[in-house]
Amino acid sequence: MVGGTGRWAGLGEAVLDLVVPQRCAGCQRPGTAWCPACAAAVAGQVRAVPGQARTCAAAPHAGPAGRAVAAFKDDGARRLAAPLAGLLADAVRAVLPTAGGPGAGGLGPGSPVWLVPVPARRSARRARGGDHMRELARLAAGRLRRHGVPAHRLDVLVHVRDSRDQVGLGRAARRANVAGTLAAAGPLPRGLLVVVDDVTTTGATLGEAARALRAARPSGPLRAASITWAAPPVAASGLASPARRD
Repeated sequence: MVGGTGRWAGLGEAVLDLVVPQRCAGCQRPGTAWCPACAAAVAGQVRAVPGQARTCAAAPHAGPAGRAVAAFKDDGARRLAAPLAGLLADAVRAVLPTAGGPGAGGLGPGSPVWLVPVPARRSARRARGGDHMRELARLAAGRLRRHGVPAHRLDVLVHVRDSRDQVGLGRAARRANVAGTLAAAGPLPRGLLVVVDDVTTTGATLGEAARALRAARPSGPLRAASITWAAPPVAASGLASPARRD
C-alpha cells in the first residue's frame, strides 16, 4: 500500500510539473525542487550546535536548508524528502562516537544506532497529513545503512501533554512550554539513541526528548542531531524566532 501511494504521488508530481514547473526551495531557481547550487552550498556545513552538548546540525537555518525544511513540512514539497534526509544523515554521522563526534567513546563498531524522531503535535499531523520527521528519520536511517552504519528508526516518543507552538518564545519560555510533554512508550533497545529533529534553536525540544528517554533508560549513550540550527530568539526584544518547532 505504501509503495502504491508513493507511485501515485510521483505520478501526480510529474503531472504537476507540466502545469507548474518546479522551483528550487532553497533559491527559487526553476527546474528542480533542490538545485545543485543549493546542495553544494550546504554540503560540509555540519557543526556542533553552540551551547548544546553532543548535538550536531547539518546547516544553518538562515539559508537554503532552512527554506527547504519549511517547504517540506509546511508546503508539502515531498520531493525534498531525499535531500533533507541526506542532511539529517550527515548530522547523525557527526555525533556517532566511532566517527569522532562530540563525546566520542562508549560505542563499538557494529552497535545499533536508533534514530528517535521528535513527534509532531497532533494538530500539526492533521494539518500536514502525517509526521514529517518520521519520514525523514526512516530515509536517513536507510542512507546510513548504505554507508555501513546499522541505523534504524525508533518511534518510541509520544506526547503526554499538549504544548503551544514555539514561535515567538524565548529560551526559558520554550523550556517551560515543552517540559513534561514527552514520554517513551515502551522499552528501549540497547545501542546508541540519537534524537532527531528538523530545527534546533534553543535545544528545549531536544532536551525534553532526551529527558523522556533518560527516564526510560537511565544509562546508555544518547546524542541529538537536526537538519538545521538557528539563532535563539531574543526574549527581551520580543522578536520571534525564524525557526518553527512542533
